[in-house]
Amino acid sequence: MEKEEKIVAVLLVMAILSLAVAYVTFFQDDGEWIGSDAIQFNERSSIGDYVYLEGTILNKRFTSTGDHLLLSVEHGQNVTKVFIPNSNGAEYIDNLVNENDHVHVQGIFDEYQGEREVIVQNKNGVTTL
Repeated sequence: MEKEEKIVAVLLVMAILSLAVAYVTFFQDDGEWIGSDAIQFNERSSIGDYVYLEGTILNKRFTSTGDHLLLSVEHGQNVTKVFIPNSNGAEYIDNLVNENDHVHVQGIFDEYQGEREVIVQNKNGVTTL
């Protein structure tokens, strides 16, 4: 291989590696967790756990302040509030789901005013089944 060919080969490898780094940096899932890390939501879930649940949307509404989306999701014999902050895709999810849709929800378990809720972390936290 001549000197010019070696330089071209090195530049080609550098370009491919640069594209790989850009892909990993900019085009990965925009959530903080991957779904396989989530544990099934249940009575023993602790505040701060990253959980998932599957159920039916009983109702949905936006909050009067902040344009955050609230869902009531029935799973098993329980109904759990799902809170989607405006900055985490509330409008996108509102357009995605309707009442009586069967959904998969992932987020952080928390309590608000004594009620258990799941806080969705990004627009991919709610998917229809």
